[in-house]
Amino acid sequence: MNGTHLLHARIGDTFALSLPAVTTTQLVRYAGASDDYNRIHYDQGYAREAGLGGVIAHGMLTMGFMGRAVSDWAGPAAAIIDIEARFNAPVRPGDVVMVLGTVSDCSPGSDGRRHLRCDIVARVGEKTVASGAAVVAAPRAH
Repeated sequence: MNGTHLLHARIGDTFALSLPAVTTTQLVRYAGASDDYNRIHYDQGYAREAGLGGVIAHGMLTMGFMGRAVSDWAGPAAAIIDIEARFNAPVRPGDVVMVLGTVSDCSPGSDGRRHLRCDIVARVGEKTVASGAAVVAAPRAH
């Protein structure tokens, strides 16, 4: 998408992104990319001893999934100008994360672009693992 659909988006419009199952390899790669080597993200024994029941994904990886859902929906000509998340439950290797977004506000921004606020929820099955919001600046109208 090129983002022009954002010029006509309305409150209540929705979008979704389903991701492949999270893998331990993905967690190790994310640890390297983020420089977050906390053992709860890759060492099963350590994570169990910490009371987590096993390895869990980085919260920021889950937030990254949320950001990807917004950016895929918005398109390359739009800009995510704010994003926030609250983590509700851990994501584990094997979990399939589904991100759902809903436009909750549309208003003119001070930059002359249309701003859309989107409520975002990340779920594994019926369980909400993260919730938050993003503000997207639509492409400039020509």
